[in-house]
Amino acid sequence: MTNPINFHLITTGGTIDSYYDPDQCGPICFNESILPKYLEQHCGVAKDEYLFSQVCMKDSREMTDADREDMLTAIVNSPVSAIVLTHGSFTLFDLARYLNKSRALFMDKTVILTGSLRPIDGFTYSDGLFNLGAASLAAQYASAGVHVCIDGKLFRPEDRELWH
Repeated sequence: MTNPINFHLITTGGTIDSYYDPDQCGPICFNESILPKYLEQHCGVAKDEYLFSQVCMKDSREMTDADREDMLTAIVNSPVSAIVLTHGSFTLFDLARYLNKSRALFMDKTVILTGSLRPIDGFTYSDGLFNLGAASLAAQYASAGVHVCIDGKLFRPEDRELWH
């Protein structure tokens, strides 16, 4: 017996999917997402309970219009109506507003954007796992539309200019 697919995790990089590089005094994105490993090991979410796609692995300040189009395409083409998209914190609300302008392409889907201010990997305290877990739950129960899930709260794209 297989588990139902509960949500589609789409990763794009950002601090949540990074490690801290002391030589550069900041986070550096991994080449491949670590989030599936953390979902299974720390949240008890088996890989057969969700779909996984990696669009890119970039700092959100380096995202291009082509990257944002790739994210939109991944959402539109997803066979799942509950979507969690991880992204960097600097432009998270910008992406939410960008996606919201194209809502007509995915009216029946719930898209939850999230990220973190500290990398999950290598930090004793990171908001990343909490935000990822909260976003995974929100994607399954929030109303259709684009939302941002951070710090245990759901925001609409227009609610805030910036995360920090």
